[in-house]
Amino acid sequence: MEFNFDWRRLLLLAAFCAGFAWVGGFTAPQPDQHHFRASTARAWTYCVLLYLTGAASASVVDHYVGLLTRTNLRLMYVVLGLALMGAGLFWLKILKQETETPPPGLGAVLSLSV
Repeated sequence: MEFNFDWRRLLLLAAFCAGFAWVGGFTAPQPDQHHFRASTARAWTYCVLLYLTGAASASVVDHYVGLLTRTNLRLMYVVLGLALMGAGLFWLKILKQETETPPPGLGAVLSLSV
């Protein structure tokens, strides 16, 4: 595995990072009183690392195999990178949705107990 820092690939990596920033990926979710701040920050960090690993894999990684007829496995790394980026975005969406809004049944339980 090797890295190819061609200007087109760096531009693609920058576009992936800009897209992640555009959807709000670099802003940490602010948990409500029902979630722990440290575990939310750790999960957000994992989401960002997962997305950035996928972006790097899809843009700047090359992998040649073989001695006489060399084969480039770039397509596999692009597909893997896109899958990692999708998983990171999906996890981030779920994380923000769950930590920034209270649980749906909590209001009904509290109103019945008062």
